[in-house]
Amino acid sequence: MAHINYYLDLCVEAFIVNKGAVLLRLHDKYDIWTGPGGHIDPGEDPNEAVLREVWEEVGLKVKLIGPKGWIKGDTVTNLDLVPPLFLNRHRINDVHDHSALIFIAQSDSREVSPQTEADLGCEYQWVDKIKIQEMLENDPRLRPEVYRYAMKALELVESD
Repeated sequence: MAHINYYLDLCVEAFIVNKGAVLLRLHDKYDIWTGPGGHIDPGEDPNEAVLREVWEEVGLKVKLIGPKGWIKGDTVTNLDLVPPLFLNRHRINDVHDHSALIFIAQSDSREVSPQTEADLGCEYQWVDKIKIQEMLENDPRLRPEVYRYAMKALELVESD
């Protein structure tokens, strides 16, 4: 979805783990490594948005993982959403920012299968701790915050 608001849009991003590796996507517009994600559509909660974005961009069904110690406690009148592990605000251009809710997820598959035309040409890779460390040292497209999010995802899912 295109920008919804003039100055600040709410977005979601997922760091998906499978068997000791995390999935990174080379963002086609910004030429940086990220997790799959995008804008929260009107009427969506953040969990719905991140699951939709993951499905559209990589074709994976995932389980969202809450922070350590988080306990789901649904009631008749309250549905607890899985909270993001990180929340950031980053500059897109001089007049527009994104605030991103960063989720950790787990997948039973590594088969990336984009569901939208726009995502078919994107580059994806599953990286383990050694590979992502090499990328941090040698690939300027991997930003330090993405490295931190990916490493935390690997740590959290490994110990799950």
